[in-house]
Amino acid sequence: MKRRLLLPFAAAALAASGLACAQSEWRMPWTDNFWGYVGASAGQSKFRTSCGSVFDCDQKDSAWKVQAGGNFNQMFGIELGYTDFGNMRAFGGDTEAKATSISLTAGVPIGHFALFAKGGGAYGRTDVSAASGSLVSTGKKSGWGSTWGVGATYAFTPNLQARVDWDRYKLDFVGGDHDVDLLSAGVQLRF
Repeated sequence: MKRRLLLPFAAAALAASGLACAQSEWRMPWTDNFWGYVGASAGQSKFRTSCGSVFDCDQKDSAWKVQAGGNFNQMFGIELGYTDFGNMRAFGGDTEAKATSISLTAGVPIGHFALFAKGGGAYGRTDVSAASGSLVSTGKKSGWGSTWGVGATYAFTPNLQARVDWDRYKLDFVGGDHDVDLLSAGVQLRF
């Protein structure tokens, strides 16, 4: 879905949630009742870059992530995460990517389900390696990029939830910024 289509949806959701926020109690990260969940997920990452037809190319790999978060109120929160995207092979080189992220979340509970969107910053670390004599630019890069995504949870019990996410990260690689997508599913424990 294009970003321009998401903006009106996000604006409408934010406006609709304003009434609920006015009536809810706000908590802050330094208070006892703020931090409320930890979780782990696994799935598939996709490095969004083109591959040459001459070289072996594998843009997808298994990936995993962990996250912890809390809520300012019933609708808005913050989430910290760590993601290992795995490896990509393109142009005769291998690429590894990892990121630590901090995101603001906005969600709507619907019975046992909850839908949410998130966006924030990601500090990524990438490493491109290749055989000597290849034409691939190699090296390590690290720095701040962006992340955004959408997801849903289903509560089996008040303390155990299933979670699915789709996230996009913009990371700094040797040769420029590239997007990495992640589709994941996992469990989340609330306390």
